[in-house]
Amino acid sequence: MQSNTGIKLGLALSGGGARGLAHIGVLRALENANIQPDYLAGTSMGGVIAAGYAAGLSPDDLEQIALKYASVRKLWRLADPTLPRRGLFQGERLLTFFDKQMKGATFADLRIPLTLIAVDLNNGQEVHLQEGSVAEAVRATVSVPGLLTPVENNGQRLVDGGLLNNVPVDVVREMGSDVILAVDVYTPKKGNSFWQEMGHKRFLSGTVGELIAVLGDSLDLLVRQQNVNMLQDNPPDFLICPDIPVDVTVVTGYHRAAELISLGEEAAAATLSDLQTSLTPIKQF
Repeated sequence: MQSNTGIKLGLALSGGGARGLAHIGVLRALENANIQPDYLAGTSMGGVIAAGYAAGLSPDDLEQIALKYASVRKLWRLADPTLPRRGLFQGERLLTFFDKQMKGATFADLRIPLTLIAVDLNNGQEVHLQEGSVAEAVRATVSVPGLLTPVENNGQRLVDGGLLNNVPVDVVREMGSDVILAVDVYTPKKGNSFWQEMGHKRFLSGTVGELIAVLGDSLDLLVRQQNVNMLQDNPPDFLICPDIPVDVTVVTGYHRAAELISLGEEAAAATLSDLQTSLTPIKQF
């Protein structure tokens, strides 16, 4: 694959849980068009996909991993329930999984410069993760409050970056991008939210379940509004919004991996011609 001559392309991938599997299709469409991002930034599931790609996993590799863990039974192997104090799941198995898939890579090992977005609950600030273990950074950016325990590191309590920056266009611009392509997979679910459904599971008491539903719905509202504000303040040159079914949520929908990846690829196709033009240097006469 050829790199972009002179003009640097930045790719910003949003969070969105299972909806983020569509990012794999976008990457496949870019590769098929011989387009190589020069910089990557991602939040939550967008960070997972961006990190895997930067570490050398191809879209086909990423798809195979997604299909392998498409069943609830396989996903549950990555879960480690804990007492619901800081989160429903400890996240250690998830960290081990990320480290295995990325072969213990550090940011210095990556083939494409990468920034992952998290939020420090101790000071309320956005954190840009660019050093050290990639797996630990991925574990931080996917730490949905209430679902996964925060990552504690150097006096910080890191959680999902979607709280403050779910589509990190500004971050990939600061990295040196001339042209920015953003992929936003986050849209609200109609009807009962994932969090409301989670709150009614039998393993949760009525009180805890209701609390989770309220907190989760509040989080959804915050992320949606942040999406609107961030994209208005930092518009990308190109924005892809795959048409993802509304019943695919933060956790539910992983069994539809193949469908979601295809939707991402289809959505990207409409942008490729204009994107290629923007990456072609203007000849001087």
